[in-house]
Amino acid sequence: MRVALVIHALYGGGAERLMSRLAGRWSDRHSVHLVTWANTDSDRYSVPPAVTRHGLGLMGDSPNWVAGVWANLRRVRRLRNKLQEVRPDAVISFTDQVNIVTLQATSGWSAPVWIAEHSDPRQQRLRPAWERWRNRVYPRAAGCIVLTESIAEYARRWLPAERIRVIPAAVDDLPQGVRTSVEAHPPRFLFVGRLSAEKRVDRLIAAWQRIAPRLEQWRLTVVGDGPLRAQLEAAAAEVPRVEFLGWHDAPEQVYREGGVLVLPSQYEGFPVALLEGMLHGLPAIATQCTDAVQTLAGSGDALVVVPQDVDALAQAMCDLANDPCRRAVVAERGSAVASKYQWQHVGPLWDAVLDQSASLNR
Repeated sequence: MRVALVIHALYGGGAERLMSRLAGRWSDRHSVHLVTWANTDSDRYSVPPAVTRHGLGLMGDSPNWVAGVWANLRRVRRLRNKLQEVRPDAVISFTDQVNIVTLQATSGWSAPVWIAEHSDPRQQRLRPAWERWRNRVYPRAAGCIVLTESIAEYARRWLPAERIRVIPAAVDDLPQGVRTSVEAHPPRFLFVGRLSAEKRVDRLIAAWQRIAPRLEQWRLTVVGDGPLRAQLEAAAAEVPRVEFLGWHDAPEQVYREGGVLVLPSQYEGFPVALLEGMLHGLPAIATQCTDAVQTLAGSGDALVVVPQDVDALAQAMCDLANDPCRRAVVAERGSAVASKYQWQHVGPLWDAVLDQSASLNR
């Protein structure tokens, strides 16, 4: 098949990483074209040489609503022209605004267009004009891929249940011998992710500030980049033993050097960083930011706290720091759960989407 994958960029988020992995997975058997709104020189994730990259140079904020309308019209036109050039047998689009533009650009096409929501649309609301546009074009999709069953229920406002697929987040398969014991981990709380509003790293810093005097051997490490990085660094300037490492090309090395993974988000779709940390043998603390967290936490496979409760987050961090036996138990259980989400298990679910697209073309 000739497959077109469409996303805003390959900057470094979970959806972007998944897109790059899918492109590589399918490039062995199909002609894969990966199209981004951003230019290719902004890529942080790489794809194999067999994947044809197209960067449209259409990223950027608009100063007002008129400029925004023209920018989106330009995106629709440029994307339509590019996809006409590629002539795909199937199109798979990632993330809400890109999905909307892709469905508009492919209006009237016979090739199936799949869309994937990589956050929780109940929480991550778009501006009213975008929401109205989404309600108009989403029903045109051949199918919609979501991360959890509860999001699938919400997506039925756009598509019937039989055109919705639930595919959880996937993590890279872990080579033998990479996972380390809790005893080998340094005394370090670790956050990995995009530094944006919904991640609530500010609450993590506040929680750490309350317990840092009691945990003199421990430190807080923040790995990632994003629009709030400067603001968060300023907030942590007077807090002891906090470090910001920025974007990291080798997250597996970061996890090996972590002690306890902390996910303080207000909301998530299916947190990849939580999966990765658990898979690498880190005990984890997470807010109840998505029903996926409860699935991953199970019966003590991770500690779960209320998103808004900074005191509860601080107490959970303190409890694990002071109890190495509990850290070991949580880490072992969590690693077993996370191993079920490696690509060897999740990849075939994506392959089935492509197989169904092939059948729709016959």
